[in-house]
Amino acid sequence: ETNDILSIKRIIGENNVILQADGNLLIRHYVGFVQVNKTRLLIYPKIAVKSTKESHYNKAFEILIKLLSNSKFFGVKKIPSPQTIGKYKGDLLELFIGIFIDELLVLFKRDINRNYNLNLENHSFIKGKIDFAETVKHNNYRKHLHYVSFDQFTENIIINRIFKTLILNLIKRTTVKENKMKLKQSLLWLEDVEVVNLNNEIWKSVKFSYLNNQYEPVFNLAKLFYYNSSPNLNKGDEMVFSLLVPINQLFERYVFEAVESYNSCYKVNYQGPVRYLAKQDGNNKLLLVPDITITKEENTQYIIDTKYKELDIYNNLNVSQADIYQMLAYSIRYECNNIALIYPKFLEDVNDRDIESEILIDTNYGNVIIKIIKVDLEKDKMELGMLLNNIFGIQKE
Repeated sequence: ETNDILSIKRIIGENNVILQADGNLLIRHYVGFVQVNKTRLLIYPKIAVKSTKESHYNKAFEILIKLLSNSKFFGVKKIPSPQTIGKYKGDLLELFIGIFIDELLVLFKRDINRNYNLNLENHSFIKGKIDFAETVKHNNYRKHLHYVSFDQFTENIIINRIFKTLILNLIKRTTVKENKMKLKQSLLWLEDVEVVNLNNEIWKSVKFSYLNNQYEPVFNLAKLFYYNSSPNLNKGDEMVFSLLVPINQLFERYVFEAVESYNSCYKVNYQGPVRYLAKQDGNNKLLLVPDITITKEENTQYIIDTKYKELDIYNNLNVSQADIYQMLAYSIRYECNNIALIYPKFLEDVNDRDIESEILIDTNYGNVIIKIIKVDLEKDKMELGMLLNNIFGIQKE
């Protein structure tokens, strides 16, 4: 499997995949899954200082699903309960296949998607409209035949053809018996549907209206499978199949959703507003993009920056100097003295304080207060939002 694992470097970067001489494999910055040929690599978020227990891996999988579902990284809201999630054996790909096929079967049983297809056929009778150009072109010596165009109400429409093509591919990839059974069951509904060569134009050709918009979420999930694979699914060769999410961005988005979910009296901004720290020769330099800001009437009340990493235990501040300098730059440019640095709280952390520590920096603009906060990822999103807004001194109206 060594060659397959090393080939992942071209997907997520040379410096993010480290295969050591003793066989240990280190993956940096990303979570999700990658399948190369028959080697499937599952990447979970780090949730403990030393993840050696089986329970840690199971908990990391649950937390990953929680972060994905609450951060709107994919459009399906219905996530299996923790009690049923075990059947996927900690495999994110199998989980997504399960969500996809469960949603699709529910829709098929309710009302399989049908629509009118425009057909052009050569007949000895008139049906619909005569296409005179095609008739003259092909039937010059066959006066009894006519090319006719007509609409036919059928399930052999482009969206169903996409579904069938994708399902046939997923059947070859799944290793979970229940997923394979449901995928094959769905093919019974698509028996009269043709397969299609998938490409970007095919996906773009699908349009949604009030007649079929219930299929849009599961269609978007199908696109997730396609756009995270290479080469295209219509080829039978072995291929790379992946869903990789930057863990820092995932954590940042989760904290934003939590803060926003409980905040109704202030505006919560994600990755903005954007400003520049300096000018050089009249040009803006040093772009600043805070993870989260809380504003009221255009005034920045709080700046929040998230870091999915351990606090630096070798520094007396417990925080890297680079992080502090970054926060000070935010404070100066946004004229805001209230800053929060948020880190994940790892398992077996016995410290129950909501605020790990506070750093006070005396400036000409007043005291800049940087709160160091560790958040428990096992908390409910609303519970976490309430906790953070209380720390920021913001009460829900």
